[in-house]
Amino acid sequence: MPLVHAMAPRNPTTPLPQFQTGILMMLELAETVASMSIYPYINQLIREIDITGGDDAAVGYYVGLIDSLFYLAQALTVLSWSRLSDRIGRKPVLLIGLIGACISMIFFGLSTTFWSLVIRFASAAGGIAML
Repeated sequence: MPLVHAMAPRNPTTPLPQFQTGILMMLELAETVASMSIYPYINQLIREIDITGGDDAAVGYYVGLIDSLFYLAQALTVLSWSRLSDRIGRKPVLLIGLIGACISMIFFGLSTTFWSLVIRFASAAGGIAML
């Protein structure tokens, strides 16, 4: 008779919710696409709107301004989105933010002035800051 009884290893398994995790990963992908999708065409868009008056050196300044405002809007709205999600739940806030970001990005592409570009892109960032 052994002095110490061999105990079966206890490995409590916690199932990973793969479907929900997949949905959250897709939402994170949407945020990345929204923040990075403007890079291929923003320089041409700034030139076509003619904000710079033909000065190609100033195009980079306005592109940087728009890009910086995206991340500033995220930083300014993330706490209010998190408070709202604590109050009404995560799913409604994710849906509101995703729909708002989609609408803002569509209007961003249809903008014809610099300030409408800024407002649309900042509102897209505010809409997806909770992701």
